[in-house]
Amino acid sequence: MATPLKPIECSAQPLCISFHPCKDIVAAGLVDGTVEVHDLHVKKHSGSGDCADDHAMSSGNEDEIDDEEEEDDTILSTIFVAKQTTATFSSASATTAASPSKKATQGPSCRDVLFSGATNSPAASATKQPTNQTSGGGEFLFTVCNGGSLRCLDSELACSLLDDNSSDVASSPAILWSIENAHNVGINKLYQLPYNSPCGPILATGDDIGTVRLWDTRMCASQKANSGNPFDNLMKPPRGCLQQWKINHDYITDFTSNDDGTSLLATCADGKLSVFDMRYVKRTGCSKSIVLPDLDPNWDPTQNQPQQQNIKSSTWETHGYTQSENQEDELLSCAFIKKSSKLVCGTQEGILSLFSKDIWCDVSDRYPGHPQSIDAILKIDEDTVLTGSSDGLVRAVQLLPNSLLGVLGGHDGFPVEALGWSAGRKMVGSVSHDEYIRLWDASFLNDDDDEDDDECKDDADNDNTIGINNTVGTAKEGGEDSEDDWEDMDEDEDMDEGGSDDNDDDDSDSDDSDDKGGKKPTKRENIFKSSNEEFFSDL
Repeated sequence: MATPLKPIECSAQPLCISFHPCKDIVAAGLVDGTVEVHDLHVKKHSGSGDCADDHAMSSGNEDEIDDEEEEDDTILSTIFVAKQTTATFSSASATTAASPSKKATQGPSCRDVLFSGATNSPAASATKQPTNQTSGGGEFLFTVCNGGSLRCLDSELACSLLDDNSSDVASSPAILWSIENAHNVGINKLYQLPYNSPCGPILATGDDIGTVRLWDTRMCASQKANSGNPFDNLMKPPRGCLQQWKINHDYITDFTSNDDGTSLLATCADGKLSVFDMRYVKRTGCSKSIVLPDLDPNWDPTQNQPQQQNIKSSTWETHGYTQSENQEDELLSCAFIKKSSKLVCGTQEGILSLFSKDIWCDVSDRYPGHPQSIDAILKIDEDTVLTGSSDGLVRAVQLLPNSLLGVLGGHDGFPVEALGWSAGRKMVGSVSHDEYIRLWDASFLNDDDDEDDDECKDDADNDNTIGINNTVGTAKEGGEDSEDDWEDMDEDEDMDEGGSDDNDDDDSDSDDSDDKGGKKPTKRENIFKSSNEEFFSDL
């Protein structure tokens, strides 16, 4: 089990988190519609010092000691980003209102936050962002809310507005631009594509009824503030929206993209995986809004095959997307592994479903083992991921070959809703249904990679040493003592012929010792606890 660090307490339940890509700060979207920015290191207020400690010890008052402990705080700012919303019904949302997975749209809440340039991919986080980009190092903080709004905040100002608790969103100086009706319903997920994408670092948003929209932040920043009328963007997407797909029929649960940013993948609660071609967005003469009709709830696919064929008539070339078959299970999270050749998805039934690249119609492999749903997946390396499950445990899982390595930590039985890497991959953060952001020391997760690099370096040094010795031996052959060297070599050959049997015996003994000893377990295998050990640790 990893070393648990001191958790960060929020003023309300956090729904999502995003770590700054360069600084040791984290932003949390809360259920009350606010965004809180916290420092990962505990700071003491001006009233806490040596004098205060001496005063507390001399007085002997336990209440004063408790007050001193409460003065340790990590909060940097609190910003209200969501507006009070009223229930609005449309033909699209009415069909999904009876769905048990549909999220509530009443009351303000911040559902997702994202620092610009932040990513949970180890390969992407290690890649240096272009210096000519204006949003590559966490300069901006994007938020989405259940009212359908999309906002951009200045992260520097957002980290210094501790007393900005005004309910008037427009009056906050940290908000650079806002789109009140970016979606007609609540937005559930937010994602930024990598800089090497054909479209650049654009934003992707997914809402409660399966609509996916792509946003150019430069166009969003230049547009005028809208009136906030919910019917303004009902017939067409707002300015700044580059592309819209409405091909799913339930809420979007997660986004990810491949390394080159040419494909955006979205998991949905309707059981389908959607893959979008980012090169399609740049094509001229193509439709910028692709909408599939909602399914008739009384339609039986076994009796009406023509309707199913019409729904699947769209292709990758003509509309820039493709979909998998219905997996008959909610897809809740996803991440690329094996150098973007495999996609792993967490499901409601606790099964890790794996898709192969360019074969998105159905899964290629399944790995069961989680007792409950897998709501979050965080990539460690090309073979290993962390999973957050509804049973409250964060597990480390190796894929292909499949193996449950152990438990990283837990949330005391509360479902794990989100996972994230801190800057430099020093910590792993997780949120649940309590008011805490739990942090775990992630230094040991990088030990195996460092050991592999050291082994490769040692092998290279050994190869160089052998080459130098061979060079020295060749130089001696042409020197003054060349005849003596040849005589010594002959004597060595005679000794080798006489002792060949002994060498064979030694080789066999070494082979036996290697077979008995086996491979030394890695630090990850030693430090993780199994599920049974985690369960009985508190007894």
